[in-house]
Amino acid sequence: MAEPFFSQTDGGALLALLERTALRDAALITVSAARRVENCSRHAAGLTGLRPLDPVDPILSAAALEALRDCIARQSARSVWEELDGVEYRLELIPHRQGALLAFLRDDRAVYDGSLRVLHTKSLTYLGGLMACADEVADPALAARLRLQCLRMQRMLAHSDFLHDPPLTEQLRLRHCDLADLCRETAGQTAAYCGCRITLQLPDGCEMLLDRHLVETALYNLLTNAVQATPDGGDITLSLRCDGELATVTVADRGAGLDAALFEGLLSGWQRTAPLEDYLALVRQGTTPGLGLPLVQRVAQLHGGTLLLSPREGGGSELHFSLARLPDALADLHAYAPMILDEGCPVAQFELCCLNQPPLA
Repeated sequence: MAEPFFSQTDGGALLALLERTALRDAALITVSAARRVENCSRHAAGLTGLRPLDPVDPILSAAALEALRDCIARQSARSVWEELDGVEYRLELIPHRQGALLAFLRDDRAVYDGSLRVLHTKSLTYLGGLMACADEVADPALAARLRLQCLRMQRMLAHSDFLHDPPLTEQLRLRHCDLADLCRETAGQTAAYCGCRITLQLPDGCEMLLDRHLVETALYNLLTNAVQATPDGGDITLSLRCDGELATVTVADRGAGLDAALFEGLLSGWQRTAPLEDYLALVRQGTTPGLGLPLVQRVAQLHGGTLLLSPREGGGSELHFSLARLPDALADLHAYAPMILDEGCPVAQFELCCLNQPPLA
């Protein structure tokens, strides 16, 4: 049976949505400028219970509602994460006539299973074999180069796996940790690795309940982005502000500055395909879609926080990575050894290998 929704929806909006997602299992709703339902697909009606002329506001979170208002007012597409009935969806918001088209998309394990999982597993096995073969290479420089390239590919696969199948908050290894000390440690390792200077603005202490491995990974990704964006001699600053309910890490660089209009695309671009011309245009602008910033955003969300962008005075960008103060009842009281990744190296070496520097000793 044909879906009547598509014959009654503006074709331009659907084409824009097709460029952002495969539309598989999407719940689709069109709303007017007053945010009342104009039409919805059968899947959307079953998921939300909405019917034409119903207001859409009651089913949306505050963040999603604000994004919808912005989409309608600015006539620009937005992407947010939204939870309905305990299930997380990626909500794509596309301008449609004077209102918007809403698409609730599942990003769960079922989408990731299958060929992509097989490819991930086989790739790791193959890379592990190459790493072992590097020990038999007579030329030390060539052996080191081979190990570095394998490590970089393993890092990419690990980040991809995390983004496609992130843990739930209740699955985190939440322990009490001094976030100021963790910032100091990651900045010191990064500065020593790349030979750059990172200015620290940290309080004496900032006790937080967090998954140390994930937050450490996020911090290294923020710092490596700043190092790659900042020209030689440019100043990089890492600061930490601890308020009552939030702790916010800010990493400031002296790069060309991220375009706010492109920032959201950088956070969600890994989830969809793009024409080669569009990708090359981003490369020329120094804003290639990667996995680092989406990973940082996901870690922040798992800790009740977010990732925001602002321009830096005097040039460059500031990325603000916030974490909520989680209740002590969520603490994991089990003891764990220091984190050594499956790839057999510490977190610092694993995350810093993306820089054009020799591996840590």
